[in-house]
Amino acid sequence: MLRSARAERKTLTEVAQQELRQAITSGTFRPGSQLPTEAELCEILGVSRTVVREALRVLEDDGLVARRHGVGTFVRNHPIVKNLNFNFGITEMIESAGLKSGTSYLAFHQETADEEKARQLGVPLGTPLITVERVRTADQRPVVYSLDTLSEALFQKADFDPQLLQTESIYNLLQASLGQVIEYGIARLVPVVAPPHVAAKLNLPPNPLTLYIVQTDYSSGDEPLVYSCEYHLPDAFDFVVWRRGQNQSRHASRPDLSRKNPMEDG
Repeated sequence: MLRSARAERKTLTEVAQQELRQAITSGTFRPGSQLPTEAELCEILGVSRTVVREALRVLEDDGLVARRHGVGTFVRNHPIVKNLNFNFGITEMIESAGLKSGTSYLAFHQETADEEKARQLGVPLGTPLITVERVRTADQRPVVYSLDTLSEALFQKADFDPQLLQTESIYNLLQASLGQVIEYGIARLVPVVAPPHVAAKLNLPPNPLTLYIVQTDYSSGDEPLVYSCEYHLPDAFDFVVWRRGQNQSRHASRPDLSRKNPMEDG
């Protein structure tokens, strides 16, 4: 059920899109269904039409809704949408499609930082690390095999029950337990044949093609916190990316990503 946006200490647009997003992910508005009209949303949320339109624009950019001119706004009836412009966890990605997120396999591995992980996490070689191995499911179907690595010191400092990772994202737990917010991530996407052990965990036939995403996540202070390797089932996802036009890209500033490229050497 939608609540008035004026009850929160955030911008009205942020609260409005948050309420709408929650209504979609919780199943109040199912995939393929039509949202109330802008006028009705204004009355329900207690905000202006400008706020409603901006909130809907954000949700459209995220791939959650589609607006049809002269008809209305509909919840997208796609597979799981992964908008590559936004850095949010697998749990949120699955739930945004109106599906139930779960974990069919969870394990924790102690290791020490090799050259690649030491470089990505900004730690010395041999630093103790923890890797969280998971198989993520959407409505009980395995869709992602993931390895999330962080320093053992950070993992131990986070005062949470590791079993919460059955249902929660590492992003949420780091924020709740340490106040560490993932500000941005730098990723590389590569189509690869999944190794046999990954194919087995995802219930796939031998030599399946998957989308491999390697990413390092950073705090607002540019501190690397999590290094992730994920194998995504390509037929379970609809990957979306926003691309600038040529005129915009000529004048847009380009950040220096040279020290943060997760797989610059392949």
